[in-house]
Amino acid sequence: MTLALDNLGKSYAGRRALAGVTIALPAAGYTCVMGQSGSGKTTLLRIVGGFERQDEGTVRLDGAAVDRLPAERRPVHTLFQDYALFPHLSAADNVAFAPRLLGVRGAELGRRVARLLEAVGLDMSKGARRPAALSGGEQQRVALARALAGEPRWLLLDEPLAALDRPLRAELRRLLKGVQRERGLGCLHVTHDPEEAMALADTLVVLGEGRLLAVGSPAELYARPPSLAVARLLGELTREPGGRGWLRPEQVRLGAAGLPGRVRATACLGDRWEVEVEVAGGLCVARCAGPPGRAPGEAVAVAWDEAQVLRFTEDEA
Repeated sequence: MTLALDNLGKSYAGRRALAGVTIALPAAGYTCVMGQSGSGKTTLLRIVGGFERQDEGTVRLDGAAVDRLPAERRPVHTLFQDYALFPHLSAADNVAFAPRLLGVRGAELGRRVARLLEAVGLDMSKGARRPAALSGGEQQRVALARALAGEPRWLLLDEPLAALDRPLRAELRRLLKGVQRERGLGCLHVTHDPEEAMALADTLVVLGEGRLLAVGSPAELYARPPSLAVARLLGELTREPGGRGWLRPEQVRLGAAGLPGRVRATACLGDRWEVEVEVAGGLCVARCAGPPGRAPGEAVAVAWDEAQVLRFTEDEA
């Protein structure tokens, strides 16, 4: 089921939240929407889900406009950041809520709930607990199982991993992608985390001040962003030593050959090291896989591949 947004516009108290957003997203693809706070990404998600009405434009699923359909009648389900589980119901009853509305009863309902909990890595022993007795990660899994229980064609996700710690975010990120692939769902996922977006997305959408700034594959937009604003949203930049361009820190090489500089500071980031180098009258940041072999104050040479330099207009730079 394809999702098409045609010239969407929305204002709040005279401020444009969305301005002429037009995009077509394929069925069974994973789309991440990124943007700074106030860029319009959550407004876009809420309009697709039926929780807000746009001022202009149309939302289409498989070519049919759904603008007049209420949220509960659209073939989509929204997974909110706060999970929105029913606190008085057990986890299993939360998952069973949508199938019951569809008329599923008895043994078939029990089997369906068990399958859904298993699909998100939970068993029925967890299903007997109420949300308050579950960890944050377990609540998120229950919320995902409940979202899948209504058999949506599109899953809408509003910062679903933001409140979780880093290892759990990585685990649930892989779970989300696996469930999406296995079930052939379309996913529209709002996030401010570039690592999350890059890992999940088949298509990356970048918004800025309510307007569409870029659409493409994560690898394409990271390597060749169309603007400085998009480049900064997708990862850190460092100035090209002695030049007007920009580099990703991992593209800067440290060694014995290259432009002479001096190490100002080093930091271990776990799986990589960050090195600040004073070079060509400015500061350059490099990232390397292992210890840099240079201490603060020591001389080092900086090199890079000219083909990787990002160059933007004078106004942006």
